[in-house]
Amino acid sequence: MGLDDWRRLLAYLRPYRRLVFGLGTTLFASIALQVLTPQIVKVFLDRALSPTGGPTFTLTVLYVGAVLLQQGCRVTAAWLGEVLGWLTTNELRADLLAHCLSLDAEFHVRRSPGELIERVDGDLNGLSLFFAEFLLNVLGSVLLLVGVLIVVTIQQPVAGAVLFPVAVLSLAALVAVRRVAAGAWERSREDSAVLFGFLEERLAGTQDIRSSGAEAHTLRGFYGRARDRLWSTSRARVFDAIPWTANGWIVALATAVSFVVPTMLVRRGTLAVGGAFVLYFYARLLLQPLANVSHQVEQLQQAIAGGRRVLSLLAETSAIVDGERDTLDDGPLRVRFQHVRFGYGSDPDVLHDVDLDVPPGTVMGVVGRTGSGKSSLARLTVRLHDVRSGQVEVGGVDVRSLTREALRGRVALVTQEVHVLRASVRDNLTLFDPSVDDTRILAAVEALGLGPWFAALPDGLDTVVREGGAGLSAGEAQLLSFGRAFLADPGVVVLDEASSRLDPATEVVLETAIDRLLAGRTGIVIAHRMATLSRCDTICVLDAGRVVELGDRTELADDQDSRFGRLLRTGLDVVP
Repeated sequence: MGLDDWRRLLAYLRPYRRLVFGLGTTLFASIALQVLTPQIVKVFLDRALSPTGGPTFTLTVLYVGAVLLQQGCRVTAAWLGEVLGWLTTNELRADLLAHCLSLDAEFHVRRSPGELIERVDGDLNGLSLFFAEFLLNVLGSVLLLVGVLIVVTIQQPVAGAVLFPVAVLSLAALVAVRRVAAGAWERSREDSAVLFGFLEERLAGTQDIRSSGAEAHTLRGFYGRARDRLWSTSRARVFDAIPWTANGWIVALATAVSFVVPTMLVRRGTLAVGGAFVLYFYARLLLQPLANVSHQVEQLQQAIAGGRRVLSLLAETSAIVDGERDTLDDGPLRVRFQHVRFGYGSDPDVLHDVDLDVPPGTVMGVVGRTGSGKSSLARLTVRLHDVRSGQVEVGGVDVRSLTREALRGRVALVTQEVHVLRASVRDNLTLFDPSVDDTRILAAVEALGLGPWFAALPDGLDTVVREGGAGLSAGEAQLLSFGRAFLADPGVVVLDEASSRLDPATEVVLETAIDRLLAGRTGIVIAHRMATLSRCDTICVLDAGRVVELGDRTELADDQDSRFGRLLRTGLDVVP
């Protein structure tokens, strides 16, 4: 990581300048007391050993008070450092999550949710410890080191001349080895992300894994990824031993100096016993900051590895870039596809020269076999992807010239895959928007004809839904998605197979809700069920990504030679 990278990360400390100042002040006071306390011991020993003696009770009280105050400062500094560390990394974590949410769908295809969880949370744990302990340990240790060297040099220049190069060489050695394990830890973090991504995907598909007897295959995949993580983490731990080995040599050298130098000075008669004790104390005190720095080297290595991965994730750019226009007209909006060609990533095109026009307030039904490109039309309407050529217009405006917030605030997409959150029914309907009051929610429930469903909820809007919609039927989860769309009051509603998995009883309720949702709005209804298309004004038949039939629903239904008419006359309710 370069200097600019560290500046970018340390910028998260700026909003907490007062907290940083308080931490620095408390830390400085603790270090000052730690450096000055041995002077009290020196005076105490000199008086105790003096033939004339002298009062020592005051010095004892002063020493105890200084030690207690020092410990109080250290506890306060530790608490402030912990608070500072979590505040800063939580800000970074929120920015990282917001950045991931802003990235395009292609990015999320490449990265599994489990991997992103490890990136957003796991990689930041090292940075959290770094932010929390950097000022407390590294900066504090350096200040303590400088303070000890200054005091020793003033009191005994010879001892200072010996300890100064020892301290400099020790710090230089620690700085030199600090980069050794950073790359190894980065690989370890990458292997951890892969393992967590694998676990998330397999745990989400537990039911399918069990029903298909794929437990052994899943465990083999787990063992392979766990093995990679074990080896990369073990390698990083081995590299971590290098700073500790260097620190061992430093401790041995400092210990030798702390014994030899005071003994030589006392024998020469140039130093009293009290001074010798203080010099020994200071020489030993040098070990504390050096040990702290050595320990922090390990934290720094992990922080560098996590920081690199965090910055690389922040450097990811979305293929979907906001336009400048941030408004669309009120009421139903026209939707047009003009010579649209589209494909996913580097794959071949799935839509070929598609031309469609849905006038304001009308509903177009889209049918076709699986893989014909129906869902791609839905995703392009809300700009989850961009076309390769041509353009998609909503309200007469190219969607690429709109901000995504403006577009998705006026176009609602309802799919069969409903994401239900662990929260109350109220929060699931409003998506945690406090500006939507209960009166408006209840009015939407009644307008959609969902009164009987709502009456069956044990706690009304306060009914808590478990993760993934556990405890809700597929139909009830779908009703939540319709409520969300209705509360957004969009000008365009896109229904992508929204009723394909429902039982007949629930489908009756949902069909009523669909009619209410589409009333006074432009609609695009993608469906396999023929009954769902009865409300449509026009029908588009797709085949292999091409529009092979387009026209008035009634006219196509009466035309014996039309594809749609033949589908109706098969007597099947589902498109084959």
